[in-house]
Amino acid sequence: MNLLIIDDERIILENVYAQLQEMKLGMERIDLAGSTGEARKRMADCHYDIFLCDIVMPGEDGISFAKWVLEREPEVKIIFLTAYADVKYMKEAISMQSFDYVLQPVSSAELKGVIERAIAQIRIEKRNRELMQSGAFFQSYEEDILEIGVLKYLEGQSEQHSYSDRLKSRYHIDQRRKTLYLPVKVEVLESRKQIEKLENPLQRLVYRNVLDEVLYPLHISSIVLLEEKSTDFIAILHWDEEMSCEKSLILEKLECFRVLSYRVLLTNLALYCGNIGEEGSLEGCLNALNELQKDNVRRESRVFAAKTGEPDAGSHSFELQVNTWKKLLEQDQFGSFRDSILAYLDRDGSHRRMNAASMMRLHQSVTQLLLLYLVNHQIGSDRIFDAELPYITWMSAGQRLDLFMEALDHITGRLQELVGNKKSRDVVQETIKYIQKNLDRDVSVSEIAEFVGMNSEYLTKLFKKETGYNLKKYIVNEKMESAKMLLTTTALPVTLISDHVGYGNYSNFTRSFKQLVGCTPVEYRKAAENQKMQQ
Repeated sequence: MNLLIIDDERIILENVYAQLQEMKLGMERIDLAGSTGEARKRMADCHYDIFLCDIVMPGEDGISFAKWVLEREPEVKIIFLTAYADVKYMKEAISMQSFDYVLQPVSSAELKGVIERAIAQIRIEKRNRELMQSGAFFQSYEEDILEIGVLKYLEGQSEQHSYSDRLKSRYHIDQRRKTLYLPVKVEVLESRKQIEKLENPLQRLVYRNVLDEVLYPLHISSIVLLEEKSTDFIAILHWDEEMSCEKSLILEKLECFRVLSYRVLLTNLALYCGNIGEEGSLEGCLNALNELQKDNVRRESRVFAAKTGEPDAGSHSFELQVNTWKKLLEQDQFGSFRDSILAYLDRDGSHRRMNAASMMRLHQSVTQLLLLYLVNHQIGSDRIFDAELPYITWMSAGQRLDLFMEALDHITGRLQELVGNKKSRDVVQETIKYIQKNLDRDVSVSEIAEFVGMNSEYLTKLFKKETGYNLKKYIVNEKMESAKMLLTTTALPVTLISDHVGYGNYSNFTRSFKQLVGCTPVEYRKAAENQKMQQ
């Protein structure tokens, strides 16, 4: 492979070149260019696989140059190397799918890691193109049959070791030497390239291609088994015991596999990693991996090495949360009820990790609150749970956080339609009456919110939704309407009128009046008197 460094600063060119030379990356050529013009000239004589390119340069900038390169050679990798941490540059670099964006000064370790990933991606993409071109016709259904037997063995449903023996034979695992295994379940969360639609043999080869490229430095090989009627698959990593390998290093490589799968295959994965052991440890190992998968209620794309869900907060703390949600429901504050639960989940994401048990406890508690509310208010469950959200769908939503949040949003929306609209209108009318009764005081939003039994933020949103007015501006507007009436129908001094509409400070009253009406109170009174005289 060939690499070209492009930067208008000579000292940076030489420094990066020296770093790369020390890394021993196995490059055939590493060349330098002091401008994009010089880079074009070099490209006329040599093909480059990787470009390390500055962004801000005299004349043509690095992003324009990169677009020009990628239009002609979309397989190359552009790594922007710059001292400018500008969000605009970063967004543009990401939008054009450049390989990476590295800020100067960069350590040798970071730079080496970025380039090694670029090299790995180039090799993977090249091999995948070859696989796609050759097709999967040369594979027989023998592997499919073997796969089913091995999966049953991993699930503990079969004690026949013949399947594992045939698998070792097929993948040329030396049975005379002691081999270590590590089972990994891979969940496909999202696949924009829809790899699962490929024929099974080709799917296996594509995934193995990425895995083996990543694991090659550790001398680890992989076996890929596709789960029936699922997009998920099992990867069995294996290596000679003499090639001692720390699990932490393997986890790092699996994370690299996850990242490269997204870059190359546009596929988001979650990986559930078992324990290292000999062949016997594989029997029934899939059950533990399935439990890890169940605990990923957030459907996060990352590597799970063990049960990472930390203990929930104490039951007393959770009970306080439930009591808060109960009070919000009793007050018909359905939006606040939903938002409070989501806020709890956000806090949980920051300090603890939800697992299957804590997710189920949350779902059960919320279900009890909702059913109790429906009974107390004589609302039939069929008015909440309908074709859009059947009750059975809600009951199964406790297994995944995204389904739970989506269903909760539907339920609170239906409650708002059935109960909340009338309640909202009543609250708004109470708010308006309270403002009109207290025009002679400096009434705050928090005071009104406390009176109607809502938090300030929710009342402000509700008032805006129902009336179209900002609550604070509405209060000022009502005060000024009252002031205008007093100015035109009484002879009260303006200072007393200021007091009557809750302004202790005359200057503040005059300023607010002018901002809203367009003239001072005195000018308004004179204009009204002149109009009467003319009539």
